[in-house]
Amino acid sequence: MAEGSQFEKNLTRRSLLGGAATVCGAAALSTAVRSFALSANGVPSALIPKQNLHPITSSASRNLVEAVDNSTGITTEFSKEFLSNKVFSDLALDFDPPNPPQINGKPIEAGAFVQSNGDISFRIYAPKAKDVTLRFGLVRDGQFILTKQENGVFEGLLPYDENHTGPMNVDVYVDSMIFLDPYIPIHWSAGRPHNLVEVPDAELEFMFVEDVPHGVVSRHIYWTDVLKSWERCVVYTPPGYMKSNKEYPVLYLLHGMGENETVWQYCGKVAYILDNLIAEGKAEPLIIVMNNGMVRYSYTANGVIDEAFERILTESCIPSFDKNYRVKTGKWNRAIAGLSMGSYQSCDIGFRHPELFGSIGTFTASMTHETLRMSYERPYPAVMRYPEQFARNYKVYFRSTTPVEDHFDYFVADDEICANAGIDKLPSYHRIVYPKRTTKWNSWRMGLRDYAQLIFR
Repeated sequence: MAEGSQFEKNLTRRSLLGGAATVCGAAALSTAVRSFALSANGVPSALIPKQNLHPITSSASRNLVEAVDNSTGITTEFSKEFLSNKVFSDLALDFDPPNPPQINGKPIEAGAFVQSNGDISFRIYAPKAKDVTLRFGLVRDGQFILTKQENGVFEGLLPYDENHTGPMNVDVYVDSMIFLDPYIPIHWSAGRPHNLVEVPDAELEFMFVEDVPHGVVSRHIYWTDVLKSWERCVVYTPPGYMKSNKEYPVLYLLHGMGENETVWQYCGKVAYILDNLIAEGKAEPLIIVMNNGMVRYSYTANGVIDEAFERILTESCIPSFDKNYRVKTGKWNRAIAGLSMGSYQSCDIGFRHPELFGSIGTFTASMTHETLRMSYERPYPAVMRYPEQFARNYKVYFRSTTPVEDHFDYFVADDEICANAGIDKLPSYHRIVYPKRTTKWNSWRMGLRDYAQLIFR
């Protein structure tokens, strides 16, 4: 592209992000445009398959109501409709705002409030505190010191950064002691509850709560002999499941290290992503099962992934679902996918059980890792030796990531493994690197969106 104004460059970036740049197998979607090699952060061009670029999802965004080129640069304003969408407030403990604190019988604003320009106003009510500091995680680092007002509210305005969007953990420290603020949404992350704020992104309309038929999110309890215990999973059933006798294929969707079975719903927004795809006819109606992938044998060392979850999934969970839900059985009606740690688990479980899973999705690196520890021998070296068998076993093998992912170098190393094995030439192979500014959780959401459009077709 020729050199142009910053405004023109920004509009170009937004149009690219509206539909993910995708390098994938020739059998993916029907509309193909020009063929080219997608590269990012020095990925060797020889490792990147020169196949067709397919627009997975693209639509005009209604989210930006102002984008002007002036002497101060580009001003981005999010519409009131965008900021008020219920997707931002749908979490495990709330769907509507909590009752505010009161001073002398009068309510005061407390919590985190996203402004029209994307800035976030924090108001922490701690009248007896000397200082309040915020620390962020998932998309942004550093600490943020709030200023105390006369009414006992500590205030601060966090500037918007379009390179750090999506769900952001917020740790609130009051006089150096961490606590959960009851007026900021709460979710599970890194092995414990965290406050959470969604930093807006104009490219995430695909996960909005829309006026379409909605599926049902429930929980399923089942017994496993593996650990001699009851286990819980969160289940998405598609619109119409409750009122029909139809059978559906199943996606077993895995989370990351330190998370649990709730995060794909309340952080990943899986139900809304699928509701919208199904309503648009872009994805087949399916059931999604989300387990706690952190379960381990009691004797396994901390930080080590053992075979407990794999056995629970294959020996207990899947049989329980095949028995109690209206599911299409057989490997071609069953898929597995995951993010981060769940990506590695999906790779290992899917490769070790080709009799159970006909499709595998990995939303970051999934084979190479220098520090991740497993108690078992990983299957991918043997699997990658037989591309013809691989082609027979898997209808979809999907890989996605973003350049800002912690494990991007490992994803590049996985490119080399696939290229050396010839897997990258198979019709089942699909590879996406999302644009550079895409943060991890946004990338994982996009990965689910794009993978869901390929499976069970």
